[in-house]
Amino acid sequence: MKLTAAACLAGILLLAGCAGTGTPSSSSSSPSPSSPPTAGGTGAAASRAAPIYPSGQLAPIASSEARSQSVVTLAPPADMWDRIRRGFKMPDLDSDLVRDREQWYASRPDYIQRMTERSNKYIFHIVEELERRNMPTELALLPYIESAFNPQAVSSARAAGMW
Repeated sequence: MKLTAAACLAGILLLAGCAGTGTPSSSSSSPSPSSPPTAGGTGAAASRAAPIYPSGQLAPIASSEARSQSVVTLAPPADMWDRIRRGFKMPDLDSDLVRDREQWYASRPDYIQRMTERSNKYIFHIVEELERRNMPTELALLPYIESAFNPQAVSSARAAGMW
């Protein structure tokens, strides 16, 4: 059965809204994109310090200088689902077809779990490319609807692959 675009989007929205990693994220504990994490603690002075990038010849620094300089931490996002939700750009749909697909996915948590586990190899890279191209991150969820993230999927029309 070929799903319509509205049904696909309904499933995508359900997956993005209901799925999680099991660890709730807290907006108060994560840094905002405009203020990178710092190494000097969590006080007001440490959060205002801008990162320092070396220029010219590198020379050893004293330990007192090292404590006063901030370091930008390059850590992956703690919650990929939160990252995907922040990049939503498509308008929400509200129709009977959308509600039907939401109910279908909501009644199959084991299926959602299998798809989510299968997506672990791919979702980070897909989101990276969507963000790089300034595209809606809802598109990262399309393989959930099209193939359940099965790279060997073949449709009745003989279309093959996740997409």
